Amino acid sequence: MPSNIAVTSSHLMTLGWTVISKCTPQSLKGKCYSSKSMQSIDSKIIELWRSCSRILDERFGLNPPDIPQTIDMTSALQVYRFGGHYDPESMVFALDGDSISNGLSLLGIVYRECLFNALPTILCEELRHDLSLQFALYNIEKKEKGRWTSEWNSLPNRRIRSNLVYGSYRMMNWIHTLGGEKQLDSLLHEFVCMAKYGKPVDFIDYVEYMMRRTQEIEVGFSHAEAKILDTLLKNENASYREVAKITGFSESWVSTRINRLKNKYVLTGLTITPFSKIGIRTFHVLLSAPSWSNPTHFLTDCPFLYSIQPVLSGPWQVLARLAIPDTVENIQSLNRMESTLHENGIAVDIAETYSAGISNSFYHYKVTNHRWEIPWVAMEGWGHRIKKESLDKVVECIDFPSKTTDTYLDPIDMQILGLIHRGNSSTRTIRKSLSIGQNNLIKRIKRLTSAELIQKRWSVYNLGLVERVSLRTTDKRTASILDAWVRDLPRTYLHYGPKRKLFMITELPAGGSTKLMSVLHNLRWPVIVSPLGSSVWGHWTFPDSLWCVETQSWQTPKKEIEIWLDKLTVSSELLAQNQNFS
Repeated sequence: MPSNIAVTSSHLMTLGWTVISKCTPQSLKGKCYSSKSMQSIDSKIIELWRSCSRILDERFGLNPPDIPQTIDMTSALQVYRFGGHYDPESMVFALDGDSISNGLSLLGIVYRECLFNALPTILCEELRHDLSLQFALYNIEKKEKGRWTSEWNSLPNRRIRSNLVYGSYRMMNWIHTLGGEKQLDSLLHEFVCMAKYGKPVDFIDYVEYMMRRTQEIEVGFSHAEAKILDTLLKNENASYREVAKITGFSESWVSTRINRLKNKYVLTGLTITPFSKIGIRTFHVLLSAPSWSNPTHFLTDCPFLYSIQPVLSGPWQVLARLAIPDTVENIQSLNRMESTLHENGIAVDIAETYSAGISNSFYHYKVTNHRWEIPWVAMEGWGHRIKKESLDKVVECIDFPSKTTDTYLDPIDMQILGLIHRGNSSTRTIRKSLSIGQNNLIKRIKRLTSAELIQKRWSVYNLGLVERVSLRTTDKRTASILDAWVRDLPRTYLHYGPKRKLFMITELPAGGSTKLMSVLHNLRWPVIVSPLGSSVWGHWTFPDSLWCVETQSWQTPKKEIEIWLDKLTVSSELLAQNQNFS
């Protein structure tokens, strides 16, 4: 039998099609496709391609790619995507024969390739692939979905940063679970508009956008679920039985509801390593340069940069969070940065966190319409009353300083903490990463947990809190009043520094930031209010390699610090020169 058999029919010739079946033992394990079966496949592909093209045009306003002119039945090694791929330049549709024979949805493959090639190439390949896979999944038959998701879920993950891993199926399933099929339509519209307006989207841009985008999807919950969430957030270590006792529900019902909230990606249990416990000091840094410049680049190369985000209005332009291992040289580098920027006309405000707390409140959440309804006029009156009657003095303190541990930590301990910070908290994953015995690992985790270096936390997402505002005051009395006042807002992160100077970030529903600024303006408190843009993560990684076992202290990444400060000096001096010139 020849290695290539071309099968054509009058029907195919009329359409300008060529169907090629590569029937070799190596490619298809001895399976060959007859002329009749190939004609059946090609006619089905034509039908599916045209059907999908109509959907893309009518539903998404996309120009469908040309109908394939050649079908190449080949092996899995010869296709770019599972099941097959279409090359719009050669107009060849390559299909993996084994996948088709073993029941992989032909409709799924065709619909995926049709949408993939209809999306603008200014959008990264991963973006086009993910949306196309989800589109195909929505359209294939129910009995074929399991095989499709299995193939999809087997695609390799990619680590973006220390605490973020990109998984194609997991991310799109997250979107689907939160918002259903309508979210696919919204995402396609958003990305197509980006391409239309000339905005390229590379892989990192895409992942960061999707992480932010998922937080914007609001998932409604009932009054009972709100009580459970409120109880869990205020009692981190409470068992299901204790939650049931507090809320008045049965333990089995509480368990069912908690699992439902987890499955909806509203409630997530996290395993964390508190920075303060291991001598990592955190700072919030605010920068302001001439309005025509972007001071973000002053911190881009900082080895301690944890995250950075734009300030949308007010006296500041950028807010950064730094996580600095506590050494004299490391802290001095922050002072050197501040001094250099001041000398070149760039304003800097540094707020170190001595103690921190989180305030959560569902008081203004209306379960009848699944919306936050914050009574801002009443909140203004409440602010006046707190100040007049000194009600802040009777509010329970929620910020607590954290003492650095005196527990002995060896390199394996630090590697365990590093893995946990990166989200790898399962015993199996840690054992595999460190090649450590189970009993040894269990003893270490027990010791680290006892020392509070490993802690469990509940985190809640997708509550419709899509706007973030930072509040900064250096007045001790105002800080106390503000602390009491924000307790009725949905979620606020409080960071107290020396002399009870306060920096906080509050999360609000859409439109809340404008109303918050208006109320604070009327209250006349000495507070700097800064609405924030989306956060971008820095290149910070858990610094286990900087841990010195002999001294039980951190070391200094001298080379990285000098590179950063040298670049900062040059760029800030250049900015000062340009400012003087202008």
